[in-house]
Amino acid sequence: MKILVPLIELELERHLADLATAIAGEDEVVLFSVIEAGEDRSLAEMQPQVRARRRELDALAGPLAHARAVVTVARTGWDAVVETVRRENPGLLLLPWRRPGWDLLGTTLGAILRDPPCDVAVVRGSFERARRILVPVRGGRYAQLAVALAVGFAHRRKAALTLLHVSAPDRKTPLGLYRMLGELAFDERVEHLVSRSGDPATIIGEELDRHDAIVFGASGIEGAADQVGPVGDAILRSERPAILVRTRAPVASALFLERAPLPADRAARSRAIGELVDRWFAENTFSSAECADLRRLVDAKERQGLRISVGLPALNEEATIRGVIHAIRTRLMERIPLVDELVVIDSDSTDRTREIAEAEGVPVHVHQRILPECGAYAGKGETLWKSLHVLTGDLVVWVDTDVTSFHPKFVYGILGPLLMRPDVQFVKAFYQRPLRIGGEIQATGGGRVTELTARPVLNLFFPELSGIVQPLSGEQGGRRALLEQLPFFSTYGVETGLLIDTLQRAGLGAIAQVDMKQRIHRNQSLYALSKMSFEILQVALRRVGEARGERLWEDANSTMKLIKPEDGRLHLELHDITTIERPPMISIPAYRAARGR
Repeated sequence: MKILVPLIELELERHLADLATAIAGEDEVVLFSVIEAGEDRSLAEMQPQVRARRRELDALAGPLAHARAVVTVARTGWDAVVETVRRENPGLLLLPWRRPGWDLLGTTLGAILRDPPCDVAVVRGSFERARRILVPVRGGRYAQLAVALAVGFAHRRKAALTLLHVSAPDRKTPLGLYRMLGELAFDERVEHLVSRSGDPATIIGEELDRHDAIVFGASGIEGAADQVGPVGDAILRSERPAILVRTRAPVASALFLERAPLPADRAARSRAIGELVDRWFAENTFSSAECADLRRLVDAKERQGLRISVGLPALNEEATIRGVIHAIRTRLMERIPLVDELVVIDSDSTDRTREIAEAEGVPVHVHQRILPECGAYAGKGETLWKSLHVLTGDLVVWVDTDVTSFHPKFVYGILGPLLMRPDVQFVKAFYQRPLRIGGEIQATGGGRVTELTARPVLNLFFPELSGIVQPLSGEQGGRRALLEQLPFFSTYGVETGLLIDTLQRAGLGAIAQVDMKQRIHRNQSLYALSKMSFEILQVALRRVGEARGERLWEDANSTMKLIKPEDGRLHLELHDITTIERPPMISIPAYRAARGR
């Protein structure tokens, strides 16, 4: 079973990671930690602590099979645990022991056992030397879980089990064990089946003297104030290591989630959004340096059975495309087998872009010739949409090809969160964008449409996305399972549309961003940027209108008068700028047929 392990005091609880690995076997172990912030501090301020803790957990997870680390930030630790359970959907929550009434991440053990978010196992002491394990089986819904945990551990650690059934004095037959456990009672690691009658606490204590550890169920009395029960209290008075289990129906998990409701009051809504975005920023903002261990990424890819595709959208990029291809192919395909497929999707360039790419041995597709039955439109969004049909990977990464000094981090930085965080569905890059003026490069000043149009619009209408540093970055990627279900706008509004639609379909937690430090590319004129801004505003207006059930975009003007100086005079140029919304790729018959659906 997949196991989530909240680690509170890392030095004292390292043994829990080892125990979880032994129980999980070939399944995944998620080492989880939460950084709690006081009410007087912004959650965004906690990002350095989150990053430091993530390094600690990564180091702990590294030697363990099938383990990965997740760090979150919250006001109350237990709230973060519950949310992580909903997001990760583990089969078991493995918790450290705390005495009844003692604080455990802002709650108590009794409260957790009364209403567990999923199946729970509370561990007291270390099982490192446990080779003879006692499992009292009293029937009810905890027996299967207790025995399943013990059997899984026993197989990995070559331990022997004793299944103990304590019955009333007039019932001495061991047949109850077979009825309760089925095939588990016959497992090869079960060395003894013991059935005794009498006082449960006394008999369990006697049997425990001959064993190294015990796995047992909580009281099981619904609504009881004491979920451990008198027998559990007697067991826990022993010095033996113990695991206390409690079951719950599994928490459902779905790809598409409803957006959380926000308060109606404007001030309260602003506070709630601010808290939500601050927490997201702390937890889901990464650095490309965190993803630089390429062997680790390859191991994660192979363990999950994933195929990775990189698509290179291009239009007249003969000056830079060779460097982009060479960096990805040599570093991420030949030297380290991280990327499985590299494809150029060209928008009918008139220079040598396609010739150069083909000479580099990279497949080239002209987007106007992909899915001809769907027609063809101009624009970057159209290129990205059609690329889904020719790319074959489970994870799809797109990187711009106009970068003058391309680094492989633009690819592996995007892949890092997707490979190490199964809950992340879509990743954006951000970076400093120098501005080239004539022959000089200024350290800042790039990203003018981002700061003057995209981010203000998102803050105004989709404030959950206000923590996205560069919503228009061309370096982005996601899981095919999500991307194929999203519509794509044909022009430069595509990035804004993908962010809004991912938010509305998968939730803010499904989005991550990665700091790539710096990126130098070809700057465009204000004249061209003005048209880009117009396209972005169209996308936002369309989505706002749909949310309100109004025809805002349909009723708005789709032409733009651009003012252009020429020969000392100003000229007005009228441009019809209409962005086309392509349907989700999964709705295209040729796409479904190509994938056997």
